Amino acid sequence: MLRQRLAVAAVGLPLLALLLAAPEPIFSATVELILAVAAFEFLRAAAPDVDRAAPIAAAAASALYVAVVRINDDVPHHWMLLVVVVLLVGALRPRGVRRGLGDSLAAWWLLAVLYPAVLGAHFVLLRNLDDGLRWLLVMLAATFSTDTSAYAVGRLLGRHLMAPRISPKKTWEGAVGGFAFGAAAGAGAPLLLDLDPGVAALVAIAVALPVAAIAGDLLESALKRRLDVKDMSRLLPGHGGLFDRLDSLLLTGPSLYWLLRWLLN
Repeated sequence: MLRQRLAVAAVGLPLLALLLAAPEPIFSATVELILAVAAFEFLRAAAPDVDRAAPIAAAAASALYVAVVRINDDVPHHWMLLVVVVLLVGALRPRGVRRGLGDSLAAWWLLAVLYPAVLGAHFVLLRNLDDGLRWLLVMLAATFSTDTSAYAVGRLLGRHLMAPRISPKKTWEGAVGGFAFGAAAGAGAPLLLDLDPGVAALVAIAVALPVAAIAGDLLESALKRRLDVKDMSRLLPGHGGLFDRLDSLLLTGPSLYWLLRWLLN
């Protein structure tokens, strides 16, 4: 398992560096493709027996949404985020409590489209801000630091389970370690990249990004527990699918984008 993870990372990290260095149209097109694959994986996990046309349509719709966001400034992002929240609440309702969105194939299809698309579209929105490339690096630094240190500290010191019904291996010690290192990266990366958002914005970013990363990880764990799957797919050996690798980023991206919009304008 560890060898598989290291092999995928050895290939994936250079590809990520190339993606960040690519011109904006190539970056955005690649993000659209990645999110389309994530939508496909999500619906296949939610409805493994459904005709393949449904996840293909979900993938196409997810990519189309991101393409529209890239060229249209009038997309109502706040309302779309609210739709995603409503769908998530319905999808995560416990089975047997009451019939709701979680029992509807149409709702799972819509969630498979909008969850990666609406949240992931913020990668493109971030890229198109002033200094957008450097802010993407801040997002990645804080997210990866949080995820890696939470795993390492949890393995070394973890004793108290954080959310055993959602993810039986996550601990409070790991969460605290992830937050500490993620906050350090969230505060240090802007300074290293010669960004100057101001003290208030820097503190907000340092606090919000690791919290969002931990929440994104837990949210995807809850979805997988609801679907009774270990991973969304087996595309990446030892890592699961693309959706599994995006879990934390799908919340840190929107968090950083809106913090920058609210605090720097």
